[in-house]
Amino acid sequence: MVTLMERYGRIDALVNNAGVVHFSGLENVAESDLDRVFGVNVKGPFFGLKHVGRVMKAAGRGAIVNTSSIDGVRGASGVSAYSASKWAVRGLTKCAALEYGPYGVRVNSVHPGGVDTAMGNPQQLRGQQRNAGYERVPLQRIGEPAEIAAASLFLCSDEASYICGAELLVDGGWAAGWYHAGLPGAPPSLQTPGA
Repeated sequence: MVTLMERYGRIDALVNNAGVVHFSGLENVAESDLDRVFGVNVKGPFFGLKHVGRVMKAAGRGAIVNTSSIDGVRGASGVSAYSASKWAVRGLTKCAALEYGPYGVRVNSVHPGGVDTAMGNPQQLRGQQRNAGYERVPLQRIGEPAEIAAASLFLCSDEASYICGAELLVDGGWAAGWYHAGLPGAPPSLQTPGA
């Protein structure tokens, strides 16, 4: 088996993007569920950072992007294991940025909101139905995988050469806040008729 280094001689970028979710109330999360979520969502990026970071450090350059989540900057019901894992990725990114930054390796994180993937749209809804539940998010729609990829690609590019340890929210404005239906400033779709 030929390794990446044998074939190309270098590694310029790594995007740690694998992830799984477990929907359950906190009291119903089994240890095996927690192990599975942390095994993929935390251990995966950890070992990616460890092994690829070592190669980049020796080369004196590189960029690593860890995919966290909107649930890594706020809490949400029913996803305690997932949210905890994504907060861990956020902290891991900061630690790695400190360790690898002096060697020319930039480490950042992206924090997607809902994305039209098997995890973000498990019912595989199409058209406007995909956006149901996003009325209270400023852009009022689900994100596209290409939008997350573009943000990650930017962080890996030389155009982001002075960005390290940053958190890029690619969430349609979700982290900015939530509309209260019927109150001033909410979009027309959330206004009370006749108000």
